[in-house]
Amino acid sequence: MRNSETTLRKNDCGRWEVGIHELTSGSVVEIKIDGHWICGVIEHWHDNYYWFSRRDGVPVVLHSGIYARLPNSTERRF
Repeated sequence: MRNSETTLRKNDCGRWEVGIHELTSGSVVEIKIDGHWICGVIEHWHDNYYWFSRRDGVPVVLHSGIYARLPNSTERRF
């Protein structure tokens, strides 16, 4: 079963979260782009956190409000 979608937000420690899960560099996350869930990885780059797509490495700067979810545990390997 997939985790339900939620939005990215910064917690009180200034770290990004999806639901109750704190994200760090290397975290595998799916974000919704144009109605499609796309898998990628979170990385720190140039003084900011980005999501890089698994397929082609396209970067997205993390910001509050991006729809995100964790993939199934079998899909969390990058």
